Amino acid sequence: MTIELAAIAAVVAYMLGSIPSGVIAVRLIKGIDIRHVGSGRTGATNAYRAAGRWGLALTLAGDLLKGMAAVWVARVLMAFSADPGWTHWIEALAGVAAIAGHNWSIWLGFRGGAGTATTLGVVVAMNLYLAIGLAAFTIGIIVLARMASVGSIAAAIIMSVALSIAAAIHLTPWAYVSFGVIGGLLTLWALKPNILRILSQSERQLTPDH
Repeated sequence: MTIELAAIAAVVAYMLGSIPSGVIAVRLIKGIDIRHVGSGRTGATNAYRAAGRWGLALTLAGDLLKGMAAVWVARVLMAFSADPGWTHWIEALAGVAAIAGHNWSIWLGFRGGAGTATTLGVVVAMNLYLAIGLAAFTIGIIVLARMASVGSIAAAIIMSVALSIAAAIHLTPWAYVSFGVIGGLLTLWALKPNILRILSQSERQLTPDH
């Protein structure tokens, strides 16, 4: 029964993550396809380039909710399990699936964003205070570097460290650390082109194109 519930949670989380918040937001605001603007990604950074602050806000909200909903769905499903001890592991699995859906959306030919906001949404559902700290850290790095990709890279790296510390002091279960490691690696993989541009000092700063 637990295996079946885990499979359902993973599939639902992937489908939630696949909802293209940025495509929808930019289409509503500007009537254009975000995939033809800037980096071509569907995340909040490119939504800001394509549609300004409202594009950023709506995309962020949608991507955060996707991550949060993925964990909530897993939590609800595991309430029907005869082995609730696996709940936190299934929540972590759902979180990873949501990021995979965002980065490789089934609706967009397996393209998408880098998953930073969706990752933060997962952490919100896992531990709100940790999520607030992670968000503040990410925003601080972005402000200092003036590059969203640098903040996303830093967040992907620090997330597993923060979750490990939280688990060590009994604020979160150790199962969540697995999400931090795998989710961070998925983000870093999606950001490979940005990392190469940062190393070559050709990465774009965060400014709207319009």
